[in-house]
Order: sequence, then C-alpha cells, then structure tokens
Amino acid sequence: MKIMRALKFFGLFLIVFSCIEPYKFVVPDTSGALVVEGFISDKSFDETIAYPSDGRYFSIRLTHTSDVTNVRSTPVQGATVLLLSDNGEQWSYEPSTTEPGVYELLDSTFKAVSGVNYKIQISADDEVFASSWEAMPGTEVPPIGPVGFEETESEKYVVESNENVLRTIKEIETYITVGQNPAGSPIHYRWKFSPMWIYIAPLSPSVTRPGYICWVTGEHYLNTFALQIDNAGGYDKALFRVPTLNNERILDDFSVLIQQFAMQENYYFFWKEMYDQNEGNVLMDKPPFNLQSNIQSLSGEGKVVGFFGVVKEQATRWYFNRSELSYPVENTFRKGCETNYGPGIIGDCPEEPSPAFAACECKYCPRYSSGIAKNVKPSWWRN
Repeated sequence: MKIMRALKFFGLFLIVFSCIEPYKFVVPDTSGALVVEGFISDKSFDETIAYPSDGRYFSIRLTHTSDVTNVRSTPVQGATVLLLSDNGEQWSYEPSTTEPGVYELLDSTFKAVSGVNYKIQISADDEVFASSWEAMPGTEVPPIGPVGFEETESEKYVVESNENVLRTIKEIETYITVGQNPAGSPIHYRWKFSPMWIYIAPLSPSVTRPGYICWVTGEHYLNTFALQIDNAGGYDKALFRVPTLNNERILDDFSVLIQQFAMQENYYFFWKEMYDQNEGNVLMDKPPFNLQSNIQSLSGEGKVVGFFGVVKEQATRWYFNRSELSYPVENTFRKGCETNYGPGIIGDCPEEPSPAFAACECKYCPRYSSGIAKNVKPSWWRN
C-alpha cells in the first residue's frame, strides 16, 4: 500500500509546463497564494510553426490556492498581465478564450531579444505582483543535436489482478547529442517533450470513415523533463523512455517535439529543485514544496509562488515507428477491442463522449480515451 500511495503522489505532482507549463505548487501555510507559471524565449509564434508544430504563443497561467495539500485551486480570472522591458516597451496578455486563468501574448512576431531585461507585472487579488528583471543567458548555445534511441529494459512494478508485480519492461530510451561547447562556459539546459501519435480505431467499419484514423496529443504523457549543466559538449544525453509492449501509442507513427531551453542559473535550479522532489525519488512520501520564486507582491503582503524565466529556445521533431525495433510488437489493443467489443456489440457511436458508449474508442477514433484525438492530419506531419 505504501508503494501504491507513493506512486499516486508521483502521478499527481509530476506535472510540468511548456509555454504555460502546468505545475501544482505547495504553499507552506493555509493562507491564499497566487500561483504564476510562464516564460518567454527568443522564438516567436511564427518561428515555432517551423519546428514543425502548430505553433505556440507565450502565456501566463494564474491560479489561486489556499491549502497545503498541493491541490490546484481555482483559475484567476479578470487579472491584468503585462510584460515589461528595461528599454521602456510594454506588451499586454489577453485572457484565453478556451482556458480560464490563462493569459496569452497574441503577437505572432514577438520574441525575447538578447541583452534586454524583462519582467512580468500582474494585477490580481486587489494587489500588484511583479517578477525580478530576467534576461536570456549570454553564453553562445550550439545548434540542437540529433535525437536517437536504443533498446533497453527495466524492472518496474505493474498492477496485475489488483496486486503490484515486478516485471521486466521492454523500452526504448531516447538521447540527444549535446553540441560542442568550445568556450567552456556553463550552459544550463532543460529539455521538454510534447508527444503526438496516430491512433487507428481497430473496429472502424471503413478506412474512409472520418473516425478511422486520428492524431492524438497527450497532455500528461511524457510529462517530464531532462536537465544538464554542460561545460564541454560532444556527448549523448538521455532524455526519456517509452515502453514498447502493450503501448498502443507506438503502433503507428509516434512523434515527440523536443524543446531545448538554455537558461540562467537561477531558473535552472528552480527546475532542479522540482526534479529532485519529483523524479529523483519516485517513492516519496511528500509532494514538492518551498520552491524558490522570483515573483513577489509589490505591497509585501500577498503570497505568491512561481518563477518567470527568459530562455534561449531550440527544438527538433523526432519520429518513431515500431518497424525500427529489432523485435515484433503485437497490437494487443486491437486484440482487446476484438475480444471485448467485437462485431455486433457496439452500435452507433455518438461523437460526444457518453458513459453508455465507453467502448466506442474501438470504433470511432475521436473517442480515444488516452489523449485528445482529432481526425484531421496536421499539415506538418510526415507522409
């Protein structure tokens, strides 16, 4: 039970953010606190489309919490969020039309500039909060390196018949080649991963049906990150592992957008604290707490947690297909659908989710339950 409880905590708190990287902060007392999450980089929305991706605007997420249980409270709405530069420029964030508590800088060409200091200023909860002045690191960063993988195995506990059983899990471990750093000045790296995969509904009646094939994003899948302080470069850095058996995500094309951020030392150690309190000890008894922050109330009274950073950003898109493995991978997902929901068992499947049609993911791909599935192929997806 202790292992299960610890794994439950790990699943709850291992949540990190991309442009607005969601993370559940701990507040060290019971009074309310504003939680601030976000960063800017030297890559604009227009430039991120070329990664390739759907593009992303810079965003700030604001939530309000009032307990020590690390459970995220309500989104903060009606706030005013400004980005300021030390040369007198100012940009306004607009409330998201789809995500309460998220504020977006809807300028497709905006990006951070080297040598300029930035800070965010937030008016919320009848108070004004501001970050410290932050800038991109001055160190030259080499081009992002190629990504590869190797086949590996690990011992992990899995749940079988409501019991934890230790099993050998076949996996692939990805790595990225860190570029040469001839200057020898430390580069503080963080890598973040945004996966997407193809899901084909095993029981779809026709390949011409719109619900036959979908492209899926997984908000919580690969929701981790990698860190490295580099002084020389020229080596392979491990990134993440993906199970290969009983994992329907890799049955067809699987892709990960790998974003590489080079940052100032203080921002790096914010992430290092988060990493140490999460992945560094999987069987932990307590969630992360007391992370450093560079944001404060200008009145000195309101409590606030979070960190605003300015980074140098690069990215590469990596694709994987199970045909690249040295061993066969069975489509156990299809077998499960055929066994449990074979012909004649599933009737018409409505497009909107309904508990009465939980099995429809086998027949209609937008009903896939392990991600956000859309039956429109991204324009940048490989042929």
